[in-house]
Amino acid sequence: MLIGRQITTADRTKIVQRRLRTFHRSQVALGDGEVYRLDSMEEQNLLRLFTLIKNQHEELLARWREQVRKLPGAAGLDAPTINNQVPELLDTLAESLKAENEARETNAISTEHGLLRWQAGFDVTEVVSEYNILRQCLQDAAEHDGITLRGRSLRIINDIFDDAIGKAVKAFETMMTIELQHRHDEHLAFLLHDLRTPLEALSLATTLLERSLPNDERNSSVNAALSVLRGNIDRLSQRVRVVLSTASGLGKSFRPEFGLLNLRAQVQKIIRDLEPLGASVGTTVRNQIDEQLEVYSDEILLAQIFENLVSNALKFTPRGTIEIGAKETTDGQTLECWVKDSGQGIPPEQIDKVFDRFETSSFQHSGIRSLEFT
Repeated sequence: MLIGRQITTADRTKIVQRRLRTFHRSQVALGDGEVYRLDSMEEQNLLRLFTLIKNQHEELLARWREQVRKLPGAAGLDAPTINNQVPELLDTLAESLKAENEARETNAISTEHGLLRWQAGFDVTEVVSEYNILRQCLQDAAEHDGITLRGRSLRIINDIFDDAIGKAVKAFETMMTIELQHRHDEHLAFLLHDLRTPLEALSLATTLLERSLPNDERNSSVNAALSVLRGNIDRLSQRVRVVLSTASGLGKSFRPEFGLLNLRAQVQKIIRDLEPLGASVGTTVRNQIDEQLEVYSDEILLAQIFENLVSNALKFTPRGTIEIGAKETTDGQTLECWVKDSGQGIPPEQIDKVFDRFETSSFQHSGIRSLEFT
């Protein structure tokens, strides 16, 4: 409130005593003929809380970090990573507590904090918890210093923290949504790509039927059945290719289980599964892998690699041979594997594309070719 009057020396003594009782009011002007100002309790709280945050900035962060480290997502993180954008948040809060300032928003600070916490592997509930921990640390420090949090000071604190939590959680959940969609697309692509091997088998089986039945031995029903079978296989294959071309890829949603596998035994399973197709086109598949070779891999992924390569070789190697081999490289840490056939082979202009995801070709070529990988 404002009081305008002439004061005496006795008045000065009373004012100083009152000042001590009210825990250091802000500026008080004393002097004959001067107008002096005594701040309200609410304004004192704003000033003292501002001073507390500025003077105990590092202590507040240290107490906050001590509790945040108990969260599972913060385990093993160093102090700078845990701090993240929180020091800037405290600075924003301190500036907002100045009597002449209104409460500020935390836009960039909190949004970046939410993104970085997502990258660090935090759970969304942990993001909310760490803000509430900081709010409680601030309240405890204020209580210790005899500062009453109410009125405007309490509103500013709650506005800043609520705004920070809202923006951090929104950023966090946005990244989660993007990641879930990405994983969904990858999982779909993984499943569809895995369908290509049985589709190839059906296509080969249909080709076998068409070749084994001379035209003069077919009636209209057989021709219709073969036409329906071929048409549905082609349409399904085309749809799979279309979806694969628009999906984001495969891999992250699948959790491989790695272990030591006998490579020859794994390849022999593939040969056994595809043997009827090989026999139907007069092609021999030979497993030339040493019985002692072992590979550290996931059984499903390893099978998919060899299934795709061998089924492709069968498709372009009628009445021929396919050889599957492997050897240790010079460093003793890697295996070099190959699938070699006597069929149409891969044209030189296609070689650079063979490991592109979902790459296919209907080229016609002859000659012995092999595809090696490690």
